[in-house]
Amino acid sequence: MLGPDINQYRDDIDNDEGLAAKRRALIIVSLLLLALSVSGASIKEANTFIFRIEFSNHVGLTYLLGAAVIFLLLRYYAYAQSYHSQLFDFWSARLLDDYRVFSYNSAEDEVQGLLGKRIDIWGGDEPGIQEPRYRKVGMLKRNIVYTSEGEDDQHGTYSYNENIELNKYSGTWTRKDFRKLLRFEIKYRVEAILKHREYLDLMFPYLLGIAAIISLIIKLYQQ
Repeated sequence: MLGPDINQYRDDIDNDEGLAAKRRALIIVSLLLLALSVSGASIKEANTFIFRIEFSNHVGLTYLLGAAVIFLLLRYYAYAQSYHSQLFDFWSARLLDDYRVFSYNSAEDEVQGLLGKRIDIWGGDEPGIQEPRYRKVGMLKRNIVYTSEGEDDQHGTYSYNENIELNKYSGTWTRKDFRKLLRFEIKYRVEAILKHREYLDLMFPYLLGIAAIISLIIKLYQQ
């Protein structure tokens, strides 16, 4: 089954200088805020290469760093958002590559595996079903999308995306089957985090920034 080019994705992230600069700034400021919030350390003096500044209001400095982390989180998201949807594409492609979830019998032109209970389509009529895409369309709502063709007098033959709603149940496709599909989904989501570096490459700065903000909130609450 065709999927996104993971090597190209990694190259794009590695070579994106704007994203790298925002990630680096977010990580540095987040680590500094964590150090101040968790360890109780304080900055006595900062060398700006022209003059030296001594910080006497450490609480004010902590607030300033907290605001800086929030600002950098927003800036990083603005640069990284084009990569987020691709992360979904990677693990969902692996999900549909699992023969237990989806397989296509070319001899019979039919879908097999778990999704074969829901996809009652003959591949001879809809060849696009051989290359489906998995889509999240809401809270616990999932679709299978494939390319189909239509024809009309004005446009002739044209292509469009056909959706199969996985939250519609029948005698062959039940809630139990859908829950089983979600368990497979969780498996591949977790594997994306633990086994494939592209997830942590993109998401680690968010986790660090959020941890820094939470540590600041806890410190302020304890005061």
